[in-house]
Amino acid sequence: MAPSILKSSQRGKFAPEPFELDEVTPKMATEERLDDSGNKIMGNDGTPRKFNTDEIIGYKYSVTILEGEHRKKSTQITVAGLNCPINNAEIMKRDSVKCRFTGLEPSMVGNPIYYKAEKIELVTSQAK
Repeated sequence: MAPSILKSSQRGKFAPEPFELDEVTPKMATEERLDDSGNKIMGNDGTPRKFNTDEIIGYKYSVTILEGEHRKKSTQITVAGLNCPINNAEIMKRDSVKCRFTGLEPSMVGNPIYYKAEKIELVTSQAK
């Protein structure tokens, strides 16, 4: 079984672990293209090659896990949709940007593991 930052009972809820948001990049739609002869352009593995279009379909959030077994590990979490609550300029202005995700689950298991989520929420710090 692949390692996960969430227990199976926690998937689909906000992840209890806070994440440090490091960077946001757009996720672009992809398309297959034809060569000059009208044939699909194929990749080295024999499948049709995908090319990015100009259409943004979501955002990829580069984060650092702050608690638990995978503390201090970095990963990337993709959220579909155009709602992006913060940009890189704002991230750089702040000392720390904490966030959590709704519906977090692995999207590509390997080393590292990539995740997808339904939504990101910025966590505001509570005054002590």
